[in-house]
Amino acid sequence: MLCGIGTVGHVWADQETELFQGFRQHVQAQISKDKREFSIADVCTVWFYRHQHVKPGSEAQQVRFSFIQQMDPTQECAKRYPRGLEAAREGFGKAQQELSLSLTFFQMALVGDGDDNQQYSEREVHDVLESFGLPFQKGEPLGRYMGDLTRLFDKIRSDIQFQFLMESMQTLMKKGYRFTGADQSALNQELH
Repeated sequence: MLCGIGTVGHVWADQETELFQGFRQHVQAQISKDKREFSIADVCTVWFYRHQHVKPGSEAQQVRFSFIQQMDPTQECAKRYPRGLEAAREGFGKAQQELSLSLTFFQMALVGDGDDNQQYSEREVHDVLESFGLPFQKGEPLGRYMGDLTRLFDKIRSDIQFQFLMESMQTLMKKGYRFTGADQSALNQELH
């Protein structure tokens, strides 16, 4: 077995685990940032509504994350969104779209681990890369694909390429990959 160094100081026993865990952590880090931006935009949108004495929508319809505890909306919202409510709405829409894409890509990363063993086999790496139209070289160390996968995620997220992401997910599904109960549990952890 090879010893690999993963992201954030983690050490994993082999390249299959290193690739899966490192890629997963890269996407999770972005999800955390996206949830924070979503929460800020949500708080500011509600704050601007209240500031203008317009009643916001039902609390039951609003999604909240517990990131924004000590934020002073009076200063933070005016600084982030100097154009007021319209800018906050735009920020909310953008943050919602980015968070949704990051979470969907996280699902894709989970689905790519077809046997739910928390690592990518050579076949799984091949199938994930192929689903995105990326080359796979049999016999290459699997760890070499970490950069390919993280750059792919960053590019798809930057360009908000939902259609490409969903087509790639469909390609994996056609090969027999499924979103399992274990995948759902991992996704639920990201949502909370």
